[in-house]
Amino acid sequence: MKQRKTRTLMGIILTLLMLIPVFQDSRPALLQRFEYDLYDIRLKHFAKREQDPRIVIVDVDEKSLAEQGRWPWNRAKLAQLLDQLFDHYGVAIAGFDMVFSEADSSIDLEQLATLLLEADQIPDLQRILKQLNPDQRLAAAIRERPVVLGYSFDRSDRQLQAGDPGIAVVHSSPLLDQQPIPRASGIIASVDGLHSQQAYSGFFDNPMVDSDGVYRRVPMLQMYQGQYYPSLSLAIWLALFDERQVIPEFEADLFGDHQALVSISAGGQKIPVDSSAAMLVPYRGGKGSFPYISATDVMNGLAEPAQLNGAIVLIGTSAAGLLDLRVTPVSSRYPGVEVHANILSGLLDNRIFSEPDYTVAVEIMQLLISGILLSVLIPRSSVTSSTLITLGWAACLTAFNLYAWQSLYWVLPLGYTLFLVLLLYLFQQTTGYFFETRNVKQLAGQFGHYIPPEVVRELGRQEEGVHLSGENRDMTIFFSDIRGFTRISEQLTPQQLTRMMNIYLTEMTHIIHQQHGTVDKYIGDAVMAFWGAPLKDDDHARHGLDAALAMLQQLPIVNQRLVAEGLPEVEIGIGLHAGIMSVGNMGSEFRMAYTVMGDAVNLASRLEGLTRFYGCPLLVSGELCERLPGYLYRQIDRVQVKGRLEPVELFQPISVANTEDADLAERVASFNQGVALYREQQWASARERFQQWLTHAPSDSVATIYLQRIAELEQNSPGKEWHAVFSHQLK
Repeated sequence: MKQRKTRTLMGIILTLLMLIPVFQDSRPALLQRFEYDLYDIRLKHFAKREQDPRIVIVDVDEKSLAEQGRWPWNRAKLAQLLDQLFDHYGVAIAGFDMVFSEADSSIDLEQLATLLLEADQIPDLQRILKQLNPDQRLAAAIRERPVVLGYSFDRSDRQLQAGDPGIAVVHSSPLLDQQPIPRASGIIASVDGLHSQQAYSGFFDNPMVDSDGVYRRVPMLQMYQGQYYPSLSLAIWLALFDERQVIPEFEADLFGDHQALVSISAGGQKIPVDSSAAMLVPYRGGKGSFPYISATDVMNGLAEPAQLNGAIVLIGTSAAGLLDLRVTPVSSRYPGVEVHANILSGLLDNRIFSEPDYTVAVEIMQLLISGILLSVLIPRSSVTSSTLITLGWAACLTAFNLYAWQSLYWVLPLGYTLFLVLLLYLFQQTTGYFFETRNVKQLAGQFGHYIPPEVVRELGRQEEGVHLSGENRDMTIFFSDIRGFTRISEQLTPQQLTRMMNIYLTEMTHIIHQQHGTVDKYIGDAVMAFWGAPLKDDDHARHGLDAALAMLQQLPIVNQRLVAEGLPEVEIGIGLHAGIMSVGNMGSEFRMAYTVMGDAVNLASRLEGLTRFYGCPLLVSGELCERLPGYLYRQIDRVQVKGRLEPVELFQPISVANTEDADLAERVASFNQGVALYREQQWASARERFQQWLTHAPSDSVATIYLQRIAELEQNSPGKEWHAVFSHQLK
C-alpha cells in the first residue's frame, strides 16, 4: 500500500514537472520535433490528394527555356505571356512568384528585325528604342490588369532598399505593434517602372520556418517602416475582391494580460492566424496538387483554353538551376510557388487549419487529467490491465485530436501529452524492476561509462570475473579523417556541420560494424577503430581492409546525400596497419576507456596522415599487405615516419585480386616495376613506367612525386649506399 502511494505521488510530481515547460513555452527540442512529426502525419493522412483546377501554375520549365531562351528572359516575352493569359485565355488574375529588381536593358533581336522590316522610311532611333524597352513593354502589359507582383523583405543588417512594397494593407496601431509580427529592415522589389503600374504586390519570403527547417506556416503580414504589408497569396486574394485593406481581430489571452491577434479579415473571409500573423499552410497533397502548364505553350497558344479560362494563375519556375524548392510536411522537395497556391485554395474552400487561442489551456488539461488518471490507476493494476488502460487513454486522446482536426480544423497539441502518458507508464512499470535487479544494476554501474557500448555488452556476457589489466594482441588498427575539415567547418553553420558529420559518421560506423570492428572513438572528424578485440578475430586484417575499401566505395553515395541537403562533399584519408598492440581498459577512477595503445597504433595514425602527401585515399603497411596477398596493391613508397627508426613499406590497395580487370592489373604491375627500377637507380626506365601511368591517371600525385625525385636524383646521384627511404618528420 505504501509503495502504491509513493508511486502515485511520484507520478503526480512528474506530471507537475512536465507542466513547467508548457507554462514557459519552452518544450524540449526533441519533443517539439515529435509534435511537428505528428502534425505532418495528420496533414499527409487527411490530404485531399486531388488537383484544384481553379488555380493554375504557369511554369517556366526546361521546355520553356529550350524554346524561348535562357533565363532571365527579355521582359517583352513576359509581356507576351501576360497578353496571352488575359487576352487569349481569359484568366481571372495572375501573380508572379518572382521579382524584377533590376532594369532590363536587353534587346529582343527578333522584335528589332520586325520593326526595321516594317519601316517604310529611315526609322526614328528614339522611337525604336522606346518600342524595344522591355520594361515599358511589360509595364504596358501589366497596366489596368489584375496582376500581382512579388517581392522579398530583407532582415539583414544591410537594410537593402531596392524598390517599394506598394500599398500597406494595415496601418500601424499600438495594439497591433505589440504583436510579435515579423519586422523587415529592407526590401528587394521590382523596379519602379513596373511596380508603379499595379496596385497589388506581396512578399514571398518566409521568416517563420519552423526549427526543423520545414514550411508549416507563413506570415500573412510583415511590418516594414511602421506599416504592414501582405504576403503574395494574401495580395492575390485581396485583388480578387478588389479590396485594399485587412482588418486584424484580437482576443484576450489565457491569462487576460493582453490582447492577442487571432485572425485577420480580408475579402469577406476570416483568416485565422497566430499572434505573429502566421497562417498554417493547408497543403492539399504532394507536388502536383495544381495543374502545371508550360509557359512556352501559353506564349505559343498551345495550352488548353478550358484549363486557364477564369483561373487564378501563379507564374513560377521549375527549371533546373532556377528551382525554388522548400521542405514541407508533404515533401522534402516542394515547389515554393505551390505554397502560395495551397493558401489560395484553402481560402477558396474555407479550409484553414488553426491553433485556437485556448490551445495552451487544452494542453494543460490533457496533461493534468492524464497524469492523475495514470498515476492513480497503474500502480493498482496488473501489467496487462495497466497496459490496456494506457493504450485506451492514448486512443481517446488521439480520437479527440483527430475529431478536432477533421471537423473543426483545429490543430491541438498531442505529442507532449502522449510523451507524458508513455513516460508515466514506463516509470510505473519499471520502478519495481530496478529495485529487484540488483546484480544488473551493479553491472551497469560498473561498466556504464565504458566505451564503446559493444564492449559493455560483451563484458556483461562474461561468466568469469572481469580483469581491468591490458594485454598484448595481434590486431588491426584503423584511422580516418576528412581532408580539409577545418576549411569546410568554417563555411558551415553549427547545425549544418552537425548534420554533415551525422550523415558521414553514421555511414562509416555502419560499415565498421558490418565488418565486426569496434569504434574506439571519434576525434572531431577522425574515426579510430580496431579489429581483434574485445572478441578475438583471426581474420581481423581482412575485415579491416574490406571495411576501408567499402568506405571508399560508399563515399560517393554519402556525398550525393550531402549535396542533396545543400552540404559540401567530403574526401577522406584512411590508414591501416596490423601488428601487436596493447588493448584493455585504460583511464582513471573517474572514466575508463576500452582502447588500444602501442607502436602499431602510432604507425596507423602516421599512415593516415601520409594520405595527404601522396594523394591516396587509403594507405596500408607492408605488414598488412603480407598478411593479405589476395588483393591488388600499388606500391607507393618506402618511408621513415616520425618516431620510428625502421622504414615502412607503403601500399595502396586497389581491389580484391579476382575482381579487378586485366588492364588495371597490368598497369599496376607496370607501376610497381617502375618503383623497383627507381630503387635500383635505373632512372630512365623508371621514368617511362611512371609516365605511362600518368597517361591513364594524369592527376596522380604518386607518379608525379617519383618523376620529381628522379629529376633531382639525376642531377645529384645518391650513391651506392642509397636505400631509397624517404623521411617524413611530420605527423
